[in-house]
Amino acid sequence: MTLCFRHSGRLGDIVCALPLVKRMAEQRGEPADFFIPSEVPARLDGNVYHPGGDWMVSQGLFDFIEPLIAAQPYIRHLRFAGAAQIPADCIDLDRFRGGDLNLKAGMIQGWYRKAFGVAFALEDAWLAVPAAAGAAGDFDVLVNHTTRFCNTRINYRVLQAAGRVGFIGLPYEYEEFMKTSGLEGVAHVQMTNALDLAQRLVQARVVVGNQSLCFAIAEGLKVTRALEVFEPVPTAIPVGGRCTEYITTAPLAAFLSEVLGRDVPALPDLAGGFVESIKAQEGWKPPLRKRVKQWWRERRAR
Repeated sequence: MTLCFRHSGRLGDIVCALPLVKRMAEQRGEPADFFIPSEVPARLDGNVYHPGGDWMVSQGLFDFIEPLIAAQPYIRHLRFAGAAQIPADCIDLDRFRGGDLNLKAGMIQGWYRKAFGVAFALEDAWLAVPAAAGAAGDFDVLVNHTTRFCNTRINYRVLQAAGRVGFIGLPYEYEEFMKTSGLEGVAHVQMTNALDLAQRLVQARVVVGNQSLCFAIAEGLKVTRALEVFEPVPTAIPVGGRCTEYITTAPLAAFLSEVLGRDVPALPDLAGGFVESIKAQEGWKPPLRKRVKQWWRERRAR
């Protein structure tokens, strides 16, 4: 029988499932087939914005991730298919969502190790990419910062002293980051797909970001990286290679100074905190009960 897997997404969860797929393919001695269902609804609250819209994985998101997954030597075929087209004997990687796992904390790739009882090293890289064309090392720091799982107390103006800084992400993410950080001269790095993204991460001297697909890819590559942890739901923990995590600004500045070999002075934290999503779904309003409670709290505070 052909080793076969299915995973309904999100993309970051799929990337974090790949060390399990890699290990099981190694045990079998042959690459695996991988299916991503095309008809699984997202079921996200309206106050959480996600580019996949109504679907866990849309056609556009699949087109984005496909080149990276297909490039892995332990993947034979990758398919985006309806439920009727997916073999019944595929190993269901969505199984981690059930059982007794705490899905609000811990390493996501560790969830698969526990859910499937297969041992693999979390410190080892599970993604490999061919060298990118063009000059390497265009940036000292590559930043990816989504509008979800944010720690708004981090003062990213420290990056102004870090050398050549680029931002890798969607246009609205870049605009939000530039508005909130107060940085100048940060280039928006264009990319075509996740393989292109991974190649650019490899070229940078250090990758900085919050919990996201981009950081999952950085983790899979084990590039030098620093993670802005979302402490209420800490589902990413960097391990292996040269890495750190931070919930205040000073540790980020110290890590950048160390890995870049230049002085990156610490700056005071901003007045902020943990925000699950700073970009709501289009047209979304909080439920009436929630709005009334907020009105009452504000009135009592006057």
